[in-house]
Amino acid sequence: MAKWISIALLAGLIVGCSSFYEAELTKNKDWQALGNYHGEQGYRELNEDRLGDLGALSETEYEEYRAGYLKGRFDYCSGRQTPNTVVNSGYLNDCTSNSSSYGLVGRGY
Repeated sequence: MAKWISIALLAGLIVGCSSFYEAELTKNKDWQALGNYHGEQGYRELNEDRLGDLGALSETEYEEYRAGYLKGRFDYCSGRQTPNTVVNSGYLNDCTSNSSSYGLVGRGY
């Protein structure tokens, strides 16, 4: 029983720290770093509406987030995770070569 309580507390601490980190990046309007963090953790990309809710109001800010996300996702999918990376088993199929959140039109082609 004590083992499960310890695991739950540790999980809560990790979630709390990552939420604090994301809040700091948002407060500092460091959209590229936020995107990189989301990508390298295997999280889904935030859309423009969700980023707007966080305070990213311009298209430039959204593009900064997207550039960071794509770099982080590349690192995540190429196995270059940092020691702090949580492998999200629900997103493992996102790393297949034919999987993308945007088609050719969405990427500007």
